Formats: sequence, structure tokens, C-alpha cells
Amino acid sequence: MSEKKAISYVILSSLIWSTSFPAVKLGLSYLSPITFIFFRFLLGTLFYVILFFFLEKNFDTYIFKEKSIYLLGTLTFLSYIFQYLGQQYTLASRTALIINLFVIWVPILAIIFLKEKPSRRLLFSFAFLLPGMFLLTTGKNVKEVFHSQIMLGDVIVLLASFCWAFYVIISKSLLKKYNSHEVNMVTFGITALLSLPTFLILDNGTQMIFNWKSLLLVVHLALNCTVIAYYLYVTGLKHAGAIKTTFFVSLEVLFSFIVAVIFLGEKWEPLELVGGAMMLLAVALAV
Repeated sequence: MSEKKAISYVILSSLIWSTSFPAVKLGLSYLSPITFIFFRFLLGTLFYVILFFFLEKNFDTYIFKEKSIYLLGTLTFLSYIFQYLGQQYTLASRTALIINLFVIWVPILAIIFLKEKPSRRLLFSFAFLLPGMFLLTTGKNVKEVFHSQIMLGDVIVLLASFCWAFYVIISKSLLKKYNSHEVNMVTFGITALLSLPTFLILDNGTQMIFNWKSLLLVVHLALNCTVIAYYLYVTGLKHAGAIKTTFFVSLEVLFSFIVAVIFLGEKWEPLELVGGAMMLLAVALAV
């Protein structure tokens, strides 16, 4: 697969992932975030098993002997849990900003562990991408972000950001030996297993409303935002560098705002428009 096609896969995955935010926002009136995490990865694993059965794909069982695949599943689980717990103890604008700091951590880790060497053009593009992301995620609350004290939630969400960064690095390493289907299916299964006790303990007694709307949202998260989106991203990561794929997957932030405007009726603030324009300029420079 060419690098351009791989990048197109990554951009498409970020577009699909952007729909998860309004889906969860709508679904929280029926189910808790932890319930979403559990059923998302449980159904995602089942969808992948069915997919393998019908496509008659060969599966390399040696992947179960790889210690890093268990670490990958654990990181995926922790990233969602830390984000969920952290956002309860900090500002929403800070959550969005801190979680996306993985865009900074990945290049550093990729240079150290994967020996990647980003081009000057890509590094120059980051100079527009990062401030653009900042304005886009904090546009309505810039003063609030700078003038409030560091909260416990900030530290917890920062841990989620680190988990995402190491997820990218470990995935890239595993993809040298296994295909994206093998890596994803095992990762989803481990994440679902780890989510089960959390779901049973923390959601014990929590009211859950299962109807066609909540089920449709869960299926969307499991099939589109998990199976399809992760397949596109991991396949793109396999054929392109970790730094470059991270650059383009950050477009999820921009796509999320566009989706929120279309489906949730939200309005853009002037600083958010400036941030979005800077991100588009960064992409134009990087392509």
C-alpha cells in the first residue's frame, strides 16, 4: 500500500471517530460511559470474530505469546477509563486539550523507540497544527483554561494521553509481524475482558435504558467507531510512519466540531474558526 493511500485511511478513520462524540453525548441519557466502553469492545470483538469466519482469514495464534499485545489491550482500556474518570474532575475544555497532547508525545516516542525521522516540512506543519488544536479545543474557555488551578482530573486525563501515545508506538511495532486484523481483534478482546469487572463494580446499580436508540448508538460505536475505524487507522499506521499518521489522525478534533455543528446544532466561536483554519493550513503544508 502506498503512503498516500495509508494516509487517506487514517483521515477516514479520524472522520468516523469524530462521530463517536455526539453518539456518546446522545447515549449518556440511556447508558453510562463505562457501559459504553464495555459493550463497544465486546460487540467489536464479536463483529471481528464473525468477520474472520466469513472471510476465512488465516490467524497467527503466535500473537497470543506476544507480551506487548496484552500491554496494548491494557493501554486501550486505561486510556478510556482515565479519560472517563478525569473529565469528572476537570474542565471540559481542558479534557479536550490534554487528551490531544498525544500529538506531541508520539513524535518524541517515535524518534526514540522507532528511530523515525520526521521531515522538516512535517515539523513545520506541526507549528500550525498545535496552536490550531489549542484554539479549537479551548476557543470558548481560553481564560478559564489559563486562570484555573491544576486539578486532579488534569493529571488523570494526562495519563490517558500518555496511554494513547504508547498505544501508537506499540501498535507500530506489532504491525511489523502481524496484520491489522490480528492486532485489533486481540486488543479489542483484552479491552472487553478488562472492562467487565469495571463495568460490574462501578456500574452496579446504575440505571440502564436499553431501547432501539441506545442499541443503535452502541452498534454504531462498536461497528463503525471500533471495528471499521480502528481497522482503517491501524492499516494506515502499518504502511506509514507513526509521526505522520498521528498528525493526520488529529483531524478528528476538527471533524468533531463539524459533526457537532451539523448534528447537535452547536455554533462556532471566532477563535474556534481560527483554530480550524490553522489546522487545515497545517494539513495543506504536510500533504
